[in-house]
Amino acid sequence: MVLNMNDLPVAHQDYLRFLSRERGLSPHTVSAYDCDIAGFLDWQSDKFSKPTRQVVSAYLQYLKISGHEPATLARKLASLRGWFNWQKLHGKLEEDPCEAILSPKSGRKLPQVLTVAEINAMLKVAETCRDKLIIELLYGAGLRVSELAGLTIKDINFTHGYVRCLGKGSKERIVPIGRAALAALRNYLAAEGRTSEPEPANKKNRVIRPLLVDRKGGKISRLVIWQAVKRLAKRAKLKKDLSPHTLRHSFATHLLENGADLRVVQELLGHSSIITTQLYTHVSRNHLKKAYASAQLKIEDLAFARSVEETVFNASEQ
Repeated sequence: MVLNMNDLPVAHQDYLRFLSRERGLSPHTVSAYDCDIAGFLDWQSDKFSKPTRQVVSAYLQYLKISGHEPATLARKLASLRGWFNWQKLHGKLEEDPCEAILSPKSGRKLPQVLTVAEINAMLKVAETCRDKLIIELLYGAGLRVSELAGLTIKDINFTHGYVRCLGKGSKERIVPIGRAALAALRNYLAAEGRTSEPEPANKKNRVIRPLLVDRKGGKISRLVIWQAVKRLAKRAKLKKDLSPHTLRHSFATHLLENGADLRVVQELLGHSSIITTQLYTHVSRNHLKKAYASAQLKIEDLAFARSVEETVFNASEQ
């Protein structure tokens, strides 16, 4: 969506520029803020001249009655909270109408997670090198769809085995990848007739091509990646309703299940807050229960072994 700043109120225009230029948010995220704020302004203009706490509360009640989920209400309130707080800091408002409003509570839905066997089944039915690479990088590196679509060959370090990607807010991070993903990368590039060697630094006017390309040789779209994941899931006869993000969820959950530190997983996923990463500790709760049961068995075995040792020792003393 292309924003037409001339059609927006001045404060609205300035805030969107602040989000884009100073906070470095992506056009997609800025557009989401714009929609949330514009929705409130359209509703308010027909009923109230000034935003107050009562007005914002009435707007949230209107959205609730209209059938919006608590998560959507919380997101819209967060957008308004950021906008009004910015206006107060810049002297455009005396009071922030969102200050005393609590966010709608909602039971957070746990993400869908695939098993290792299900991921292997998707890889097995992949008929093209590109499809296989998509799965390897979404799962093997936990990339977001936008991050995967934005990769170029220069973002891949084949020597040390890592990818460099730009996450939310244009934040750069480095994620290690395994031998299977590196092999899939080389196979894909070979099938495309391209090289994995970086271009000379002094090469003038070089064109940096995206890693994953569509049929016309242009940058692959998020929709094409989504379709590829859906197609492979169907071929593998998986009954779960999954998306590309499901592979990222699976990446994080499997890391925690295998003993990875929560802070490390946070860095690998590019989460700004560890609270977001903690969600995956709930996903792997069944694994923790199994680990606890296994530990209990080991403790009982150890106690039994010590009991046997004491019995043998006492017998030898007599």
